[in-house]
Amino acid sequence: MGFVSDMVRNATGASYPAVSDRIIFDSRLPLPSIAEQRRISAILDQAETLRTQRRAALAQLDDLAQSIFLDMFGDPTTNPKRWPMFDVGKLAAVQGGIQVTTARKNLPLEVPYLRVANVYRGHLNLSEIKMIRATSVEVSRTALIKDDLLIVEGHGNPNEIGRSALWTGEIAECVHQNHIIRARFDSKKVAPIYACEYLNSPGGRRHLLRAGKTTSGLNTISVSNVREAPVALPPLKLQKIFAARVEAIEFLKAIHRAAMAELVSLFASLQHRAFSGELTRRTPVVAPVVPIRRLFAELGQLEARKGVEALTYAAKRLRGRGHYWPTKVQYLADRHHLEHHGRTIYGETHMAMPHGPVPQAAFSASRALERGELICEFPMDIVRTALRRDGDQLVALREADFSLLSAEERASLDWAIRYVADMGFDQLKTAAHDSAWKRTPANAPIAWSDIIRTLPEAAQQRLFAEFE
Repeated sequence: MGFVSDMVRNATGASYPAVSDRIIFDSRLPLPSIAEQRRISAILDQAETLRTQRRAALAQLDDLAQSIFLDMFGDPTTNPKRWPMFDVGKLAAVQGGIQVTTARKNLPLEVPYLRVANVYRGHLNLSEIKMIRATSVEVSRTALIKDDLLIVEGHGNPNEIGRSALWTGEIAECVHQNHIIRARFDSKKVAPIYACEYLNSPGGRRHLLRAGKTTSGLNTISVSNVREAPVALPPLKLQKIFAARVEAIEFLKAIHRAAMAELVSLFASLQHRAFSGELTRRTPVVAPVVPIRRLFAELGQLEARKGVEALTYAAKRLRGRGHYWPTKVQYLADRHHLEHHGRTIYGETHMAMPHGPVPQAAFSASRALERGELICEFPMDIVRTALRRDGDQLVALREADFSLLSAEERASLDWAIRYVADMGFDQLKTAAHDSAWKRTPANAPIAWSDIIRTLPEAAQQRLFAEFE
């Protein structure tokens, strides 16, 4: 900018350039009219408003992940669902990192490493990666693999020790320094995203905050402190459902962060053009074009109360059939509704189980009625007033609440009910063994993009255009 450039050109001093009061007072400041100043200010305010909106959207997405966590698992502070508790050391291999010293300059290998500045609560900042020299033994011991949980060991702010993020494997042969502790969880027991969200929650990080010690202004925890940190352990299947939803949220956050970076560049460009006289009255302020799409995450936003009514609706109309029929209807109806209306009925998550796609929340409700379990995403007090299990039958105790189901949603359910009504078990199983189910690993959530690929070509094109 001209005003600053003039001062820099007139600065004195070879080793430490400086400007005097006289240079500042004698510098010429371009002064457009008040009307022009107000116009420039309005344009910059408009750009800043866009940045503010992006920041607010990111904050809301952070809150959404935590809200889903609390809804599914309860507050770790009180563990209201009485999940069993285990120390991290029983669930993960916990490892300290490499100490950064000048004595390393002659070691044989040079590799990238992560430090505290790279690890934030729930996400990584990899904009600046430093290199460190190490031995092959050190690299083997501290090399990171995808889904390693990285935990901050030391920080000047006591509230920041223990903050955690997952390594996603962007950088090959990356290691971590000693101010980062790595926890590599047993995937047969723990979904890493669940562990990350748990240890970042206020209740989950209490142990590490209490364990922190202060030395010369640095607050630290030890590898032993991490191993002793307690973690509530819900069923792995429930953790994986949570992981799928958080993954969708993270995808949306990445899009917003990309848009934010574009807005930062836009704002800087507008400032430069404004103060160099290049910002004409015809200059539009346009948000950067970023491929913001309807997210597949939207399809999995569970509306639990509506889900109870959809299951009750199917059970009432399939009276006398086993519980497999009204639950399977949920998948077929969702596929039909997606084809004709571009959305699901209540945001069910469908799992690739041995007998075909299984609606997780609806199936869990049916099983909870049978076994008296509490592991269910539907509100069980409402479920018990609407449904009961009678052997293999799922019996509706009342009509569904039509105020919660639109005419289009009932039509999709009716279509699926008619489709399965006269099928035997083997026919029903075969009917749902579509390409989406076949493409999904056993017992994993089925991706909505794969379900869309089972639909007619015209519906695929329309939906992928809308979502992509």
